[in-house]
This record gives sequence, C-alpha cells and structure tokens, in this order.
Amino acid sequence: MASPTRTRHAMTLEEFLKLPEEKPSLEFIDGRIEAKDMPEIKHSVLTVRLSNHLNQFAEPLDLGLAVPELRCSFAGRSVVPDVAFLLYDHVPETEDGNLGGQYFLPADIHVEIISPDRTVRRSHEKLIHATSHGCPLGWLIHPEKKTVDVYRPNAVPERLPDDGSLTGEPVLPGYQLAVAELFGWLRRGPRRNVPQNPIPTPGADPG
Repeated sequence: MASPTRTRHAMTLEEFLKLPEEKPSLEFIDGRIEAKDMPEIKHSVLTVRLSNHLNQFAEPLDLGLAVPELRCSFAGRSVVPDVAFLLYDHVPETEDGNLGGQYFLPADIHVEIISPDRTVRRSHEKLIHATSHGCPLGWLIHPEKKTVDVYRPNAVPERLPDDGSLTGEPVLPGYQLAVAELFGWLRRGPRRNVPQNPIPTPGADPG
C-alpha cells in the first residue's frame, strides 16, 4: 500500500511540531506532511539489530546512543530516521537530567532502511539533505537488493562492495560492521529441537 502524503498550505515547521504524534510517524518535508511507511519484518529486524550493534560498541566507550525512530527537526524539516545515532553531547536532556525533549539537530549517523512501499529516491533525498546540513554520516540500506550506500558531506554516495564493511568514521572511529553480517541478520537459523517435557498428570508418580 502506498504511503499517504498530506499537504497543508502555509504550515510552518513550528505548527507541524505542535501536531499530535501518529503511527506511522509523520514527516515535514519542504512544506509537505508525509507519512512514513509501516515497516515489514526485514525492516524491523535491521532497525533493532543495527541499533543494538551500534550501542554495544558505543555505550562501553561512553560515546553515544543509537535509537530507532527519533524525530530530528532541522533546516526547515522534521524527519524520522529509521535509526539515529547521537553523540552524548547531542542527546537531549530535561532540566532534571533525564532523557527528554525535542531534538533540533541532524543525527550524527542517519540510517534509512528501504521498505517495500518506500522509494530509494525519497530516502536518498533525505540523506542528501541531512548530510548537507550537519550530519557527518548516513547509511542507505536496501534489504531486498542487499546493498548499502554511504553518504558523507560534499561527496557522492559510495556503494559498499559485498565483502565491504560499514565504518563509523568520523563519528565512531573503530566501529565496523561487515555488509555480509548486516544482511546475515535476515536469515533465519535452523530451528532447535528442544525436547518437550510432558505435563505430569496430577497425582501421578513422576517416576
């Protein structure tokens, strides 16, 4: 099912941010209100596993935090990356020191994962906008084609080879994730034959 696009004339970003949150999330792009696609299982698996993989690297080093579906409002737009990694200096906090508040910066790593109802062109344009307005690193992941394109400011997107790796420079120096491992998360492993313990009959001798 195609994603709906809603248009409201003369709406500002400030007015958009006062709207109640919806599912799927709404995005504000060049004066248009667009609904994100409902994720399917490949999209959801990659979102969760990639967020966890980034956090397993970054959190022990006290570098930052990866989160799915964080609203990022900047440069006249309000978008919701599938995964956003934020350096801790950029993580919003409330006055009492808890996480919270709206986020008015581009993500430090902006990840878009193509789903069946989303066009590559739409995600490509979002990553170009982000890396043109302060985002240092973007990844465009296509689960069906098993491709990863890397976006950096003032550079043409780079298609990683099948035996290549995603790297975190300049945001997460030392971080690596092999393309093969990334898409390996989409393969279901063999089912384990776990013996089923029979439910004992009340009063029966367990021997």
